[in-house]
Amino acid sequence: MTLRGALDEAAVFLRNAGIENYRLDAALLLANVLGTDRTELLIGPDTRIKTRDYKRYSELLERRADHECTAYITNSREFRFLEFYVDKNVLVPRPETETLVEAALRRIDKLKETKDDIRVLDMCTGSGAVALSLKHERPFIKMYASDISEAALAVAQRNAEKHKLQNDVRFIQSDIFENITGRFDIIVSNPPYIPHELIKTLQAEVQKEPAIALDGGRDGLEIVRRIVSGAKGYLPHGGHIFIEAAPDQMDSIAALLVPAGFDGIEISRDLSGAGRVIGACINNCL
Repeated sequence: MTLRGALDEAAVFLRNAGIENYRLDAALLLANVLGTDRTELLIGPDTRIKTRDYKRYSELLERRADHECTAYITNSREFRFLEFYVDKNVLVPRPETETLVEAALRRIDKLKETKDDIRVLDMCTGSGAVALSLKHERPFIKMYASDISEAALAVAQRNAEKHKLQNDVRFIQSDIFENITGRFDIIVSNPPYIPHELIKTLQAEVQKEPAIALDGGRDGLEIVRRIVSGAKGYLPHGGHIFIEAAPDQMDSIAALLVPAGFDGIEISRDLSGAGRVIGACINNCL
């Protein structure tokens, strides 16, 4: 069978399985099997696919038809300017989380005008996508990343090694602030924020992601409350916190931040225009 034939057959198979982006996923999986970029598939569409590669491709297609996300199947997802290893121990990095990175970068650049020693903590780091992106794009910062899950931290450390940042980011196993010491100029977090009862209504692919990284408790804000209540003790005057959450949670998080001693509340919007990240500071906002 030719590459063109294999792709056409796979697209029909995935479409019949209810996969939304069936042509894109078919191409991504075939490129993964062949060890090439999906754009390269267009160069020689009449090239015949080897039997062993076709068998492997069929196995991956079966997994995708079972609504396992493509990133887990290929163990790869691009985020900003880097490619990250992902598996079922971590959430798949999503485009909207770039809003969190960009909010933190703006604050880092502002701080750089007046100080050189900038310490940043990424809490609930998962794959390390946020922490490693920040360090990659602003090499001068001192970057720390924490997660309760040892398995997630192993993935994050693997990604640090992949991008030669293993000596530049300190990873800490910690249940929120349990094992965190010192102070930070910025704390960023993409914590679990899905209300428990809503998880069963999510896309099948999302339901296969780790529950510990999705489940935010009864109202989705259980972990957020713990972060907000503890953050003041780890931020100096003027220190900032940035939290990613659902658009309809922004007001509720603001209502947590103010009595916890934060002000200067700002909402950063994602590419769809929805409020995605809430930022605030401890006194003396500059």
